[in-house]
Amino acid sequence: MSKFQIILLTIFGVAIVAGVLVFSLSKGSSKAVANVTIWGPVSITDFQNFMNAAALSQDNTLSINYVEISPENFDEEFTGALAEGRGPDLVIVSQDQVWQERNKLTLIPFSAVKQSDFDSTFIDEGRLLTSLSGIYALPLFVDPLVLYTNRDLLNSAAIAQAPKYWDELYAYADKLTIKDAAGNIKKSAIALGEATNIPHAKDILSLLMLQAGTPITDMQSGGLTPEFTQSFNLPVPPGEAALDFYTQFANPAKPFYSWNRSLSSAQTNFVSGDSALYIGFASELPILKAKNPNLSVGVTPVLQSRVAGKTMTYGKLYGIALVRTSRNQAADLVAATKLASGASVSALASVVGLPPARRDLLSNKPGDGVQSIFYDAAIQSKGWLDPNPVKTKSLFADMITSVTSGRARSGEALSTADGTMRSIIESQ
Repeated sequence: MSKFQIILLTIFGVAIVAGVLVFSLSKGSSKAVANVTIWGPVSITDFQNFMNAAALSQDNTLSINYVEISPENFDEEFTGALAEGRGPDLVIVSQDQVWQERNKLTLIPFSAVKQSDFDSTFIDEGRLLTSLSGIYALPLFVDPLVLYTNRDLLNSAAIAQAPKYWDELYAYADKLTIKDAAGNIKKSAIALGEATNIPHAKDILSLLMLQAGTPITDMQSGGLTPEFTQSFNLPVPPGEAALDFYTQFANPAKPFYSWNRSLSSAQTNFVSGDSALYIGFASELPILKAKNPNLSVGVTPVLQSRVAGKTMTYGKLYGIALVRTSRNQAADLVAATKLASGASVSALASVVGLPPARRDLLSNKPGDGVQSIFYDAAIQSKGWLDPNPVKTKSLFADMITSVTSGRARSGEALSTADGTMRSIIESQ
């Protein structure tokens, strides 16, 4: 057991002792057994494989009932279940769900667990699973954005390496985007600029804004505030610069025009061999290969800003959280700490094919080149506190579309988005 686990369990020491007494008195059981129900986005098959790999299936002190819930339906099902008194004991949530679900979770106070202990155990993005006074979820694994390449298209254009910086896309778009005589795109360099057929538009634009220096939202005096329009003493607000950069690739008047809303979905376009580059999550690699086994897929770090001064990517961080309405917080904490232990996180990350969120595990990079890239990306992952993932996805889409359709300039679209974000926060 790690130092962090010992500290964490000590927080609820009295409650755990009481829980163990209850378990030991259970009819027909000679050992304490923690019975917990967990909801999460991991597939049932993967979770069972994880239980077997981590030897949790043979753990006589822990009985887990796992239920797979899609992220799109999670809030509605979670809220409904709690209202009906049938909710789970633990949930696996991502960093963009924490703010919305915070009032349904048990907060582990920093008065009992130092922030420094948490920070030394988990990656920096783990702080998004905390509040000003405690911990909402213990990090498990992270799904970072990376850059996928079609090696055949790069080779055909005599391009030896994938781009490393965003500004290199101008030259790559010129070489890799192929148009017919009428100016219709037949082959695209990369899916950027639109929202309707780029499922990760919100994530990619979030990455650009974070790299530019815009946190998107920020905690001030215990409340969440939008940061889209903050200039940070720069001539142009970083958020506006990021939006300008993103949308220009959908502008037919630009020489590097490489995408429009009439094309197929970004992932479909890439696996069909019609896009040279694709920004996607690490979890998509097996999907890309399965959809087109003949596609020569390369994996490289996501594009970076030359002026940011630091390397980062956007990552979906997942953690295990205690549900406030659960009747046995002691058992829940025992289960959560077991799941967040080094051995368990290592097994879970291996099964889902994603990097762990623990620093001790990330310090030992695998020999596999692709997994090594994923590990580096995990350490470099950033994110932001999202008040409502569904509503803000629509907010980002509206912001992008208003610019590409000509309804608004970037500054105007950003200002509208800032006001909408404020309304979403206030409605939570």
